[in-house]
Amino acid sequence: MRLQLGRPTGRPIAIDLGFSATRLLQRGGSEDRNIIAADEIPVPDEYGEDPVRRLAHLADELPRVLREGAFRGKRVMLAMPACATTIQHMQLDASEIRNPDLAIQTKLHSCEGEQMARWIDVTDIHRNGKPQSEIICLAISRDLVMQHVEMLHALKLDIVGVHTQPIMLAASFNHLNRRANDNEQATLYVDLGYGGTTIAITHGMQVVFARRVPVGGWHFDRSISRSLNCDLAAARAHRLALTTPEPSKVRTGDEKSEPGSSGVAMLDAAIRQAGGHRERRSGQQPSGTSGAVAAASMPPSSIDLSELLETLVDEISLCIRYHKGLFPQASIGRSIFVGGESRQSWLCRHIVQAIKLPGQAGDPLSRLHTGDDATGLIGWANRPRPEWSICAGLLEHGSNRKVKV
Repeated sequence: MRLQLGRPTGRPIAIDLGFSATRLLQRGGSEDRNIIAADEIPVPDEYGEDPVRRLAHLADELPRVLREGAFRGKRVMLAMPACATTIQHMQLDASEIRNPDLAIQTKLHSCEGEQMARWIDVTDIHRNGKPQSEIICLAISRDLVMQHVEMLHALKLDIVGVHTQPIMLAASFNHLNRRANDNEQATLYVDLGYGGTTIAITHGMQVVFARRVPVGGWHFDRSISRSLNCDLAAARAHRLALTTPEPSKVRTGDEKSEPGSSGVAMLDAAIRQAGGHRERRSGQQPSGTSGAVAAASMPPSSIDLSELLETLVDEISLCIRYHKGLFPQASIGRSIFVGGESRQSWLCRHIVQAIKLPGQAGDPLSRLHTGDDATGLIGWANRPRPEWSICAGLLEHGSNRKVKV
């Protein structure tokens, strides 16, 4: 297996193996602040959760995208599919921590075949009067990883990193947590994807909680498809038509709207009222977020989606409570919504209303410059891009020496 482990000479191509699309992104230019290439490969609806067909489709389309795009070099780094990643919090005692690999393989639940696993140290805890170590285990089938590695090697590409999506989700906002006292700031990240929802909680840059919830746009579309007896495309059109009225915008005399900001919410007054966070040095909205997400209920619809919504909200609430149990003194100060489904403002607002945390729309690519010839995606440079957060996180790891899961 050919893996490039030396110090890279430039930014690699970030590849996010998403459920609805595979996204490719590369940055460089002056001070490494430019997006020099971007493209995506949509995954047909009929491929669903079939990994064989999805991989074959990627192998067919990837050479064309790399050839026709503005991508430079042969070095790539991957974020493996979130739906194929097992995320599990574990508690290891003193004897298990001496051989964590064995303990983790023993404790992994519902995993078939050999797993490639890495773990994150979270904190020391006491349970039943005994000291234990809380860790987060992230595991992916070795067969799945090697299938992608072999496919990329067949295209003569060098792999410089294999990563998991929860870690890249948090990494995409590292620029918000660069100061020493940011470690005291707890942030909830909610990646509302098509195949499911990825949740991460960080203290500064450090991930201290992660979970995958199998509720996303695809699950809503399947429910609508069954109710209306239509295909997924028609169901998706129905769902995307659901809207809630924009909340009233309260401004003071010195507040001005920002051109090109996210349509989810642009409420500076709401940020202050909810306790949202602003950039401490300039008093402006932090780079990479685009305003507060106001609380609201689901819009009226002829389709009952309450069961899926309740499941999603309950799972997010459980995550918040688990974090509170680990860190009683650390309150989550903000939630940041990313992912393609975060474009549905009613969904973000419904979650904000249920979990009662200040919410903000995330767009980590907003701080980078995009050239006119960087991509052929229509209107891509002039709109928020919350679905590109995993790619943004990969770019932060572009100079990593090690290959990680």
